[in-house]
Amino acid sequence: MARTKIDVPVERQHGYTSVIVSYSTGIDSTGALYWATQNFAPEKIFLLYCDTGAEYSVNDIIFMSTSKKLGLKTVFLKPEKDFMYLLLEERKKFPDSKNRWCTAYLKTALTDHWIRTHRNILGEKCLFISGERRDESRGRAKLPECEYHSTTLKTERKGIFECHWLRPVLDYEKGKMFEFGKKLGLEQHPCYEYIDRCSCMMCIFAKNEQVMENMKRHPEEMRKWVDAEIKLGFTWKQKTSLQELWEQCFDIDNVTETDMPEFLLMGGGAGASNETQKTKTQKK
Repeated sequence: MARTKIDVPVERQHGYTSVIVSYSTGIDSTGALYWATQNFAPEKIFLLYCDTGAEYSVNDIIFMSTSKKLGLKTVFLKPEKDFMYLLLEERKKFPDSKNRWCTAYLKTALTDHWIRTHRNILGEKCLFISGERRDESRGRAKLPECEYHSTTLKTERKGIFECHWLRPVLDYEKGKMFEFGKKLGLEQHPCYEYIDRCSCMMCIFAKNEQVMENMKRHPEEMRKWVDAEIKLGFTWKQKTSLQELWEQCFDIDNVTETDMPEFLLMGGGAGASNETQKTKTQKK
């Protein structure tokens, strides 16, 4: 969803033929979803989810159960080239704060393409809703509540289509998002038991401790990212490697066999060999 930075006048914020809620299964997008259900009929709402290939496996189940429970139309987007493919074959480095190619390729471009190719079912005026909140970051603190979406047609040569991008929970506190989820009758994502932000499993903005907890809880899924880092020769973060975090989680001197993931005890994982374990990745 490329930003236009053009605010939508209040007098134009009405008469929508369709509503798209960008849903990550996290609590903030759940809050945005609650707002949508309170202001629009369910038959008008499309629930949209992007599977980047770096998500929790439970997300698909949460997405489908949420749409079914609320009676919403589903838009499940999965790119031909997922996170792992782009990382190893094209980008050759993990994203960072200055180059968030993961969002650009695996969410923004994918979503914009779907909107542009489905104007026939969206009608002439669409409202796109996302769940950013100002207190999440300095960048989000400056976001406008409603701006024109980049898929809006500038001329009528290809038809008439106007799309607004609304952020209805910008000024809410995080606790309110959990309240909204309960009002919808939805269980919070299980990652909130130990993580304060629901994102990709090895998101560059996640705290090291949180990624390590994912390694402990989801070792097979997380091991493939460690192996990818080793193959690339560049670390996950500038001063931190996934391999280092993995070794802290499963230090052979500090854990017993019962603590080790079963697939490692059986010699599983592309990076389980002694040779691979000795490989040192370069710092970015």
